[in-house]
Amino acid sequence: MTATRASTEIDRGILRAMHDVDAHEMTPTHLWGEVFGPAMGRIGVLAEPIFRSVGKDNMVHPELAGDTAEITGVSVWETKGSVAPGAFDFTRRLAVLDQMGIERQLVFPTCVLTALWMIEGQNLQRFMDNDMSIEDVRELGWAGLREYNQWAIRFSDFGGGRLRPVAYLPQVDTPEALIAEARRFIDAGIRAVHLNVGRPPGGRSPAHPDLDPFWQLLATHNICCTVHVGGEVDFMSSSEWVNAPAFALGKAQSHEIGLEPYSFATLHLAQSNWLITMVLGGVFERHPALRLGMLEVGCAWLGPLADHLDMWARDVYASRLAPFISSAPSDYIARNVRVTAFNDFERPDEYILAHPKVAESICYSSDYPHVEGGKHSAERMFDRIAPLGAGVVQKFFRENATLLLPD
Repeated sequence: MTATRASTEIDRGILRAMHDVDAHEMTPTHLWGEVFGPAMGRIGVLAEPIFRSVGKDNMVHPELAGDTAEITGVSVWETKGSVAPGAFDFTRRLAVLDQMGIERQLVFPTCVLTALWMIEGQNLQRFMDNDMSIEDVRELGWAGLREYNQWAIRFSDFGGGRLRPVAYLPQVDTPEALIAEARRFIDAGIRAVHLNVGRPPGGRSPAHPDLDPFWQLLATHNICCTVHVGGEVDFMSSSEWVNAPAFALGKAQSHEIGLEPYSFATLHLAQSNWLITMVLGGVFERHPALRLGMLEVGCAWLGPLADHLDMWARDVYASRLAPFISSAPSDYIARNVRVTAFNDFERPDEYILAHPKVAESICYSSDYPHVEGGKHSAERMFDRIAPLGAGVVQKFFRENATLLLPD
C-alpha cells in the first residue's frame, strides 16, 4: 500500500459520523451507590483510598453532586475523568456524542474494575484491612458486578441503540453456565458482552467444541464479544488453552519445533494467546459471523501476529490444520476481529503500510472520558490516517467498527 494525500475537506466529513468502539462510564466513587446499587456503594468507600493515590483524573471527586459540566466542542475533547460532561449521567451522554460527531458507542465500565480486583484476589489486603475476610471481599465483588450488569441492561436500549453498554460475563466453570449467562443478557437486550482473557471461558479452551454453542449463540444474535484491558488475570495459570482438537499431539515436525502448532505460535500476551487459539483452533471457520473486539490493548502487535500465524499455518502445519481452517489466519482476523489504537503514541498509519490487511481491523476509539484517550484524538488520528486515502479513513473511523456496532 502506498500513502497518498487524501482530499482533506471530503474525508474530514467522516468525523461527523464516527463509530466509537471503546468509551467508559466514569462515576465518582461517592456516587457508586446512587448510580449502581448498595454493593457498589460499599465498594466505592473501600476503593476510594486506592483511587485517591492515583492522582489526577481519578474518580475521587466528593465535590460533585451530579454530572453537570457544560457540553461544548472544547469540553468533550479536553476535559477528562469524572468531571467530564456525560461521564456518568447517561441521559446526557447522547448530547456528548452529538458534539463529538459520534453516531454509536460501545461503553465499558470503570467502576467494575474494582469489583473484578476483589473477585480475582487482587489488592485484597487493602480491602481486608477493613476487617473483611477473603470470602467477604469476593462476595462483595460479585454483588457489585451484578449491579453493574443491571445498569448496563437498563441503558442497553437508550438512544435507539446509539449507546451500547457492555455486560461482563462472570467467570464460570462450565460452558453450560456461560451459555446460560449469555442468554440472560441477550434476553434482556444486551448487544455486547465481555470475557476475561486470562482464564479459559467456561473452563475450556476457546477452540474446544464444547464452546461452539456459546459462539454460535453470540453469532446468531449479532452479539459483539469483547476482551478489554484489565481482564488478563491468571493468564497461563491454566493448561486448558491447548485442549482442543486442532492442538492434539501429532508427528513432530523436527526435534526442536515440537508436536503441536499451539505452543510455538503462542505469544506471551493474553490477548494474542486468546486470538491464537480461536484462529488456529477453527472458531472463525465454524462461526464465520462471530464478532470479536480486542479493545484498549493497542494494535502494533496485530500485523506481526497475523504474519506469524500465516507462516505456521502455511509452512509448517498446513496438513495438520487443514481439517480446521480453510483460509489464511490473517483472512479470519481481517474478517472477524477488530482492535483499537492507543491515540497518544501508536502509529496505525505505519502499521497499515507495513501490514496492509490490518486496515480491515483497526478502529477508532475515544476512550472517553479516560485520560488515556488523549485530547482531540479524532482530529489527531485523522491527520495520521488521511495520507493513506479516503477508503482507509472511512474504514478506520466507521466501517470497521460496524462489525462491533451492527444495526
